[in-house]
Amino acid sequence: MSRQNITFLIAMLTSALLGTPSAQAEHEGKVQIVLLGDSTTEGSVPRRMVPKGPHLEDVVRGQLATHKELPPTNVINLGQNGDTLRRLLDSGRYEKQASKLPGVDFVIIRYGLNDRARRENFAENFPKDYHELIARIKSDHPQAKIIIMTV
Repeated sequence: MSRQNITFLIAMLTSALLGTPSAQAEHEGKVQIVLLGDSTTEGSVPRRMVPKGPHLEDVVRGQLATHKELPPTNVINLGQNGDTLRRLLDSGRYEKQASKLPGVDFVIIRYGLNDRARRENFAENFPKDYHELIARIKSDHPQAKIIIMTV
């Protein structure tokens, strides 16, 4: 994920956290942020080059921590190299890894790169896939705010 995208993401999260402190679900005293996406979320290349990080989840957590008026955060990176929206849903990975997480406050979704290359009838099906995932998230985590990013 580019520095510009990370800056935008941090700004959106900061604004959302400052705007609705009473709406936080929180888990173990921390705001829960879940990252769903492909290699641009997982950071597969940086993980190979610098295995100890910092990685996207560390950067998000660290940048939000610089704002002393914000509560502490727990950032869970469920990005997977080569993933697509359809694969996330059909493989059962969403169900196993994301659907039952406690106290989710924010879900950041970043898909599109692999979907564009692999999804049949992309222009029609990709938006439908996004709507399906959003509906699942709203059902599983009704208090969570959803932030959508794509390439």
